[in-house]
Amino acid sequence: MPASSRREFLIACLGLALLALARTASAETIQLVNADLVPNAEFVLLEGYFDIQLSQTLENALTKGVNLTFVQEVDTSRDRDWWFSDTMDSFNRSVRLSYNALLRQYLVTVAGATSVHETLADALRAAGDLRAWQVLNLKNLHRKSNYRVQLHMYLDVTQLPKPIQVNALASSPRWQLDSGWLERIFKY
Repeated sequence: MPASSRREFLIACLGLALLALARTASAETIQLVNADLVPNAEFVLLEGYFDIQLSQTLENALTKGVNLTFVQEVDTSRDRDWWFSDTMDSFNRSVRLSYNALLRQYLVTVAGATSVHETLADALRAAGDLRAWQVLNLKNLHRKSNYRVQLHMYLDVTQLPKPIQVNALASSPRWQLDSGWLERIFKY
């Protein structure tokens, strides 16, 4: 085999390995797809959703009866020219995703309201939904000011059963889902 064809073969193998690694890395994520701040009569509402992709390990755990609890966090602050930002409010809410094996349905509980879904894709879409979340009260806002809204969503591994918690906290990145902090600016 000539040296140039070996080199091309090695480059092709390396390219395939990198492609497989990229697909594996993107297969288990939480990404903010859309987030808009929309004022209504009394509040500024957060509209949008997170795209949640579970690893095969998490999907297997879910179908075997392990509830997955996600936390959505929002921090709001007002920019000031002469000093540090004025921290306003911090909100969080938990989103519980579970599977009922008897009925073959996925249940999503957000702020006490439970919805039933036939497929995992629909359940994940509902779990990542940010529709009509009140993040700022218009009565507390100053005119001609910029407000920062920071968003974060992650899988709360402390809510997993204890035997799985040990594995999730100690070693496995397959259990670590986190969007990181993302920021949106609202001008009033």
